[in-house]
Amino acid sequence: MSPLPRRSVVSWTAIRVVRIAHAVFTAAVFTGAAFALAGSSGVVPKAHGAAPLRMFAMGNSYISGQGADNYQTIPADMTSYHAGTTGPQNYCFRSRHAAVEVVAKRLGARFTNVTCANSQPRHIDQDAQFDEGRQIEHLPRDADVVVMQVIGNPEFIKVIECVQLRECDRRTIDRSLRVLDNDQRFHERRIIGEVRSRAPSAHVYVLGAPQVVPRVGQDQRRRCGWFMSDPEVGMLNDFIGKVNEISRDNARRAGETFVDLARPGSPWNQRHDLCSADPWEWGPRVAAPQYGPDNVKFRNWILGGYHPTQAGQRATAVVLEQVIREREALRG
Repeated sequence: MSPLPRRSVVSWTAIRVVRIAHAVFTAAVFTGAAFALAGSSGVVPKAHGAAPLRMFAMGNSYISGQGADNYQTIPADMTSYHAGTTGPQNYCFRSRHAAVEVVAKRLGARFTNVTCANSQPRHIDQDAQFDEGRQIEHLPRDADVVVMQVIGNPEFIKVIECVQLRECDRRTIDRSLRVLDNDQRFHERRIIGEVRSRAPSAHVYVLGAPQVVPRVGQDQRRRCGWFMSDPEVGMLNDFIGKVNEISRDNARRAGETFVDLARPGSPWNQRHDLCSADPWEWGPRVAAPQYGPDNVKFRNWILGGYHPTQAGQRATAVVLEQVIREREALRG
């Protein structure tokens, strides 16, 4: 695929302003001020009089913000989700605390958010989900920034169910890994290509998944020993690692940007997996919002489990904003 067009340089003065602003921002992040930045209202440096960024987000529950809520009891407090996305016709669980929502607000962007919990690659550009149609149908042609996280489901649900409800076997995980490699890799590649066709001036940011459980050698018994065995921790890591490996490779092939939540300076590197002393990921959630009349089904009480909390979404927002600022600043 040919590289995307870049905006022309307005003036050397504008370039200097952009570089100074970028340097100041980067220094703030890497001196431990990442969360102080969370309350800032600065916008992406752009030429004088230019329109704000046009930002678009699509994908599944990790990017929609499912789990980024305030509830601890049954029934759940779902006021942090946008109206109409918690049922009965639509269960997208689109949160105001999702990283993409936070970043769009900080950047002063015109924002369209069609992310949806439980979406699969086919819901992006092939099949309608709930009452919203195909996600890519809503992509504006004049989009500047497209943030996406589109692979994982339905295999992620299968892996979590395996880990949560029984002693997981390696064959189940390997089967899901093959689906990622053989099918979802190419779905994501196709979707990136379609984004470029529909929004030719856009930059695509493929959002990676955070660390859900401890890495090899990290302690997991403090909080997770009662429901996850050591082999299960390793298998869940393998799955998340494969999702990130595929998305990184697809972004590279297309000349787009993979947003690595383990990049240097990321708050996620401070160890906030669900087994840590200060988790930014939910474990099992019996207080999750209910979804349909059958309260016995696994999917009904696990919603939001193994997903980032509000703190996790804020950490993701820090990284996502930094990456967008770095790349968009190059456009003048």
